[in-house]
Amino acid sequence: MKRIISLCSCIALIAIIIWSCERDDICAEATPTTPHLIIRFYDINNPENLKQVRQLEVDGLNDMNDPNSEIPIVARTTTDSINLPLRFQEEGVDGEGTTTRFQLIKNADFADNSDETNDHNIDIITIKYTPEFIYVSRACGYKSIFNLDDPDGITRELDADPWITSFDIINQTVENENAAQIIIYH
Repeated sequence: MKRIISLCSCIALIAIIIWSCERDDICAEATPTTPHLIIRFYDINNPENLKQVRQLEVDGLNDMNDPNSEIPIVARTTTDSINLPLRFQEEGVDGEGTTTRFQLIKNADFADNSDETNDHNIDIITIKYTPEFIYVSRACGYKSIFNLDDPDGITRELDADPWITSFDIINQTVENENAAQIIIYH
């Protein structure tokens, strides 16, 4: 008799759990979430053509210019575009924007050798933006979109040997991952 009561209790509990879930309690994988910043690399000598960056490595930097992690955001790859995550704190705090800094290392594989004729090249960029939170649904919660500051949405620290020669913001708002927001010429 105890087994029957226990079995009925378990079945009733499982039934309650299954039927209490509503369809909107699950955030579908296809639902857009907080997007990444998309940067495309173009040839400075022929601005219409994409140009790959050889062995690019990207690290996020903290306020002390130290990498945030031992694991790079983009690990040594030859590519003509990258997706970068942006930090978000609070939405539009006193008109203050948010900044995220990245270290872009061209020819990163040369950092490990002692041959001075082949050397890596590091440029540091700062992305300035204002996060905005948009309600998606009860299951998904909020997502962030980012409004790049105008005209200083991207800046580069000057150094003696820059590989990034210039850049353009082609889309002020980072709200999806369908198109690039920034073009970097090198």
